Amino acid sequence: MAEHLSRLELDEWLSGLDPSGRMGAHVASCATCGPIAEEMRQARESSLRAPRAATVFAKLEAKRAQSARARWSWHWGGPLVAALAVGLVLVVYVPKGTEDGVRLKGSVALRLLSEGGAPVTSARPGEHVTLAVGTGAHRNVLVLAVDEAGAVDVLWPQGGRISATVEPGAEVKLSPPLEVTPGSVALHAFFSDTPLLADEAKAELLSRIADARARGRGPLDAVTPDGLGKASAHAVLRVAP
Repeated sequence: MAEHLSRLELDEWLSGLDPSGRMGAHVASCATCGPIAEEMRQARESSLRAPRAATVFAKLEAKRAQSARARWSWHWGGPLVAALAVGLVLVVYVPKGTEDGVRLKGSVALRLLSEGGAPVTSARPGEHVTLAVGTGAHRNVLVLAVDEAGAVDVLWPQGGRISATVEPGAEVKLSPPLEVTPGSVALHAFFSDTPLLADEAKAELLSRIADARARGRGPLDAVTPDGLGKASAHAVLRVAP
């Protein structure tokens, strides 16, 4: 396991998907991952308390009960339902009269790809990488980059002041490719149905960076702001000296 847990691993741990107990032991002993996990836990609890959560749970339970009477039953475990509740922004309601009434869309994602198309989390200066996003149900995308000094820049669309639209898909490559420069960076992607203002997103992210510093952590550990658009994703590119 890496020195620190990724947000995906922390999300799995919070959902109870840690059969070996290794992630839980790491969170308990790591001064960096512990506070991040606590912030994520509080965000989950806030999502579960939202009025929309009760509606989604009711629809899921109705779906489970209906399927239980059919030949092929669906089994909704506690961790899975909790994970679905946290991703409420990815639930899309189908117009009345449809057979299912509600369906779940694919989650959003943010990845960095090498020139050969392989996912990368580390690189060297001078190498080229490509941003790739999974758009879920949302077409507007804005990607901000935070460097080790805490500076925030719009990474995509390059030079843009608002988000840009992309084609839907599980892995949409964003052009042009990027040349890696010295210094690791954290990437924060925001997804929405309507345009997002880059300045507003930067201001929110700078506030999270200040919070991270107040807790004794670095800018790359800042938590992605909530409430910007419909969904968000996060990635870190470690750049070797």
